[in-house]
Amino acid sequence: MFLNIISWFAIAILSVSYWFQIYKIHIHKEVRDISLAYNILLAIGFAILGVTAYYERSVIFLAKQILTTIPVIVIVCQVIYHKGDRWHHSQDPNCAHCKEELELYWAFCPFCGKRGNS
Repeated sequence: MFLNIISWFAIAILSVSYWFQIYKIHIHKEVRDISLAYNILLAIGFAILGVTAYYERSVIFLAKQILTTIPVIVIVCQVIYHKGDRWHHSQDPNCAHCKEELELYWAFCPFCGKRGNS
């Protein structure tokens, strides 16, 4: 019984962790640092394991797969939707070469590849 309760608790923690990522993306509309390929592969893997859980009649494993696949698919959709958006901080400098916005502590510009602050 204790193992069953802990397992359901773990499923809730895993699912909620993805929903926190979704919320962060929703608030900041920033997806530069999120790998689309990683999340697509994760969703495919979770979905395949979900089918496996269904055929094995494992309720807890199927629930885990469903409750993690759905938010990962939402993250994939957010990355696609917000791929051109940028979160702006007024303190962030612009690259001296291409004028794109840099993060405060970046030494090199990710857009042109040159040292951004020189």
